[in-house]
Amino acid sequence: MSARDDRAGRLPVWLLLGIALLAIAGTFAYRSLPRSRPAGPTTVVLGKPVQMDPAEILRALPPAAGDLASDNAIAKWAGAAGEKRGDFNAWLRLGDALAQKFRDTLDQSYYPHAERVYRQALTINPRAVEALTGLAWVYGSRHEFEQSADWARQALEIDKENPAAFGLLGDAALELGDYDAAHGHYQKMLDLRPDLSSYGRGAQLLWVTGDARKAKWLMEKAIKTGAPYAENTTWCQVQLALMLFNEGALLPATQLVETALEKSPRHEPALLAAGRFAAARKDFAAALELYQRALESRPSHEALVGLGEACELAGEGAEAARYYAEVEALHDRERGAGGHDHMQMARFYADHDRNLIEALRMAEQRKLTRNVFEADVLAWVYYKNGHYPRAQAAIERALSQGTPDARIFFHAGMIAAASGDAHTARQHLQRALSLNPNFSPRHAPLAVQKLAELEPGLQRAVSER
Repeated sequence: MSARDDRAGRLPVWLLLGIALLAIAGTFAYRSLPRSRPAGPTTVVLGKPVQMDPAEILRALPPAAGDLASDNAIAKWAGAAGEKRGDFNAWLRLGDALAQKFRDTLDQSYYPHAERVYRQALTINPRAVEALTGLAWVYGSRHEFEQSADWARQALEIDKENPAAFGLLGDAALELGDYDAAHGHYQKMLDLRPDLSSYGRGAQLLWVTGDARKAKWLMEKAIKTGAPYAENTTWCQVQLALMLFNEGALLPATQLVETALEKSPRHEPALLAAGRFAAARKDFAAALELYQRALESRPSHEALVGLGEACELAGEGAEAARYYAEVEALHDRERGAGGHDHMQMARFYADHDRNLIEALRMAEQRKLTRNVFEADVLAWVYYKNGHYPRAQAAIERALSQGTPDARIFFHAGMIAAASGDAHTARQHLQRALSLNPNFSPRHAPLAVQKLAELEPGLQRAVSER
């Protein structure tokens, strides 16, 4: 199994196992893109593609100075590619090692290195399917999903039953909110190669589309199957822990992520999840320590936001403001490097009532999205800007799959309350709190407060305490 397939990036979509599936792989029509295969690896300087010499590609690689398995693999295959620059297999393995290093660290600076390496493999062998799927992974990780799908289709033109290509097509469909198409692509991948990568993708799709029970079962299968890189199994453990947390099972979720950290103590997604769970327990000292550990390897939006919120809830307003300023500075740097996530930043602004006009500008870049999480952010930003009819239309898309995420139901309840629909507001807020009463130390108390306002009897009971 290629390391590239065990992606720890964005949420994959899922299939209903044990049920006869409709043949829907052809229902998802991507916009046709030019199918050019560059003559050589390129980088971009002042907006223009510049061909790079293989020696330059190797010299530009960051030093593999860590002690992760991916560091050892980078050193090994960079050496092999340097000794035999015409060995496309060495370039492929180097690309896989760089992709794995990204998964281990979530450091976006590895994207351009992986892209150049995979392109170099293609210059040696234009029919190298793994290089094509490697480029599909790079573009998908950058959120350039139509380009990602195009590279994956090129791979399928050469190998019509390539499981990685089907998985990457599913990833693109998932991110674009075409859940039926993702279902078909992932089912094909699972049929061809049942392993950690296909089980993990399937589990997340099932969760997104509302089948939490089967999602957990399939993620457990992924964990039991394992992977050559321990960090990929850790990633699956973290995803299962998050599923448990979203059901309100805070203790089992905490125990699972602690087990994951015993084997991979610097795994950033595990540290972030552990920090979130500690904050949910109102153990802000532990949350601060975990988020600080997550920052040791690289600047992280999630860790900085978590630190700011933990400080704010602990009454350290000045420290919180410093971390929030760092969040904005990090976004500016990543935007300059082409690695920004506008929806992530829009959510941050809306959650913290900061720069709401800019949040609206960012979120409206995806105003036609069918992705439930993007629709949720869009709805929340509309709500914070007072655009309640638009917020209502967007939140209906976010609710369309029945995704068991309390934050979506909380947003839906607040939007319904602002729109004057008290009955629906109560339903959504009660659903959020019944799913996970600790979904957010910042917003769960607001859900309780809003319910008290909507329920006169509850309001009296709260005031008498």
